[in-house]
Amino acid sequence: MNVDSRLNTLAEDRADQFEAVILHNRVYEAVKHQHNHGPDLRRFVTVAEDAYELAADQDNDDRRLDVFGAAEDINDHIDDVADEVVAATLADLLEEIDDWGDTWDDEEIEAAKHEAREWLQAHEAAAKRADVWEEVCA
Repeated sequence: MNVDSRLNTLAEDRADQFEAVILHNRVYEAVKHQHNHGPDLRRFVTVAEDAYELAADQDNDDRRLDVFGAAEDINDHIDDVADEVVAATLADLLEEIDDWGDTWDDEEIEAAKHEAREWLQAHEAAAKRADVWEEVCA
């Protein structure tokens, strides 16, 4: 799978967790395009995909298995990194969203804030890794 396709799938999966359109849109954009939220997910995906490709190109079975194992190790972290991006995105959104009254009505803003806080509290480990847990607890 190419990097953009993989990022698109990750973005869709993460965004589909949210009912609030505000959160759905913001999470999709953050995971797909980063926008400086959390760790560099694109880099993790790129390295994993490159390692899978490198493994497939190896003629030596031992080397192929070693490289494939390295790709799997990196791949195992991608979901955690994606959740960190979501946590960082939601924390940033909670700081900014009260100023969005010209675009969204108060009911939509309150629903998004509530859903964002619920997600962050349910994903404490991701919030801690993204270094936003203190903000969630405040």
